[in-house]
Amino acid sequence: MQWTKSLPAAFCAMAFSLLLVGCGERANKAVDDGKTIKLMFIGQITDTANATPVPESLAGVEAAVKRINADGGINGRVITLITCDDKADANEAAKCARQAVRENVSATIGNNSNFGEAILSVLERGGVASIGQLPITQQDFSSPVAFPLQAGSAGMIAGAAKLLASQGATAIALAAVDSPAGALNEQFANAGLAGTSAKALGLTLVPIEAPDYASYAATVTRGSDGILIGMNSDQAGRFVQSLKQAGASQRVALTVGAVPPSMVSRLGAAAEGLFVTSPFRPIEAGGASNAQYLADMKAYAPGARKNVFSQGGWLAVETFAKVMKVREINDFSPAKVLDVMGSLEDFDAGDMIPRLTTNTTLPAPYNRLFVNKVMFARIQDGQLALIDEEWHGGLIQ
Repeated sequence: MQWTKSLPAAFCAMAFSLLLVGCGERANKAVDDGKTIKLMFIGQITDTANATPVPESLAGVEAAVKRINADGGINGRVITLITCDDKADANEAAKCARQAVRENVSATIGNNSNFGEAILSVLERGGVASIGQLPITQQDFSSPVAFPLQAGSAGMIAGAAKLLASQGATAIALAAVDSPAGALNEQFANAGLAGTSAKALGLTLVPIEAPDYASYAATVTRGSDGILIGMNSDQAGRFVQSLKQAGASQRVALTVGAVPPSMVSRLGAAAEGLFVTSPFRPIEAGGASNAQYLADMKAYAPGARKNVFSQGGWLAVETFAKVMKVREINDFSPAKVLDVMGSLEDFDAGDMIPRLTTNTTLPAPYNRLFVNKVMFARIQDGQLALIDEEWHGGLIQ
């Protein structure tokens, strides 16, 4: 689903009746009658510059909100959801954050933005919590108002390196998209390899516009017995194909976002045996939380992609609701929500993530990475299958 400035008025009215309010520079203010809980989602619902919109993050948030409201809300109060499209633009992201503070939202929820630094610096000044955002920037890992519920790409890359080492790899070559974020993969991989006998051989950066990956595949196969790919789905798929065409026999690991079911199907036999790290219990692995997530998506967002992004959006809302219900909170002011979210110890947020503790001090630079473990899986017979039921650390040992 994409929200645009030309959104028909009739559809806005329907969304308002469901207590889901579109925003950004185009929307009206949310209901503030003392009987609702105002939350805001910020993310790249559209992205005309890079053609990488992630509307499913919003779909996951919306699905959880609609089911919770249908069940009576949280402690007798329903949720009003404000959505703000940052359009993959830092200035738009900052504007969204300023609107969140201006409208006195209880928290932002499930944000999926590349511009956490622009968002969180504003939220810090306003004392507004960011719950369950996708951690990408340094601010996402360290801001005092940030409550990521996953290890993000950094944790998954570290976990993937550790996974390869656990499978016997000792010389691991790294390949990533040529970008500032991709350049950090070597740092993350080395963190994951700490305490193992495996070593990272170095990082090969692949330009996003590269017409052919054969030369890059040849580079990472030279002298390695393990290959870690840190790329998005389309790039990763091309790189895996190049490795197979080159006859590579090395163990290969990726993050779960790089091999959604559609990519596994497209790769066919080339996907068999790939190792995968996931920040959440994989959808294919079942469990109570995934069952509820799938039911909510079927009921309220049937056309949205079911992947790690919609999982993350759904989980953010579900965790917020569970915390507020267990603590029997009736004061949903930003200050109270920030205080409650920062006081959790061994909290059961469901089986999609490990138990959650936020009242602790973690080592810099990952001060807020409360959920810093991943699950290990492997693609077998076209399906993602867990290697074990454990949560494995990577960035923070």
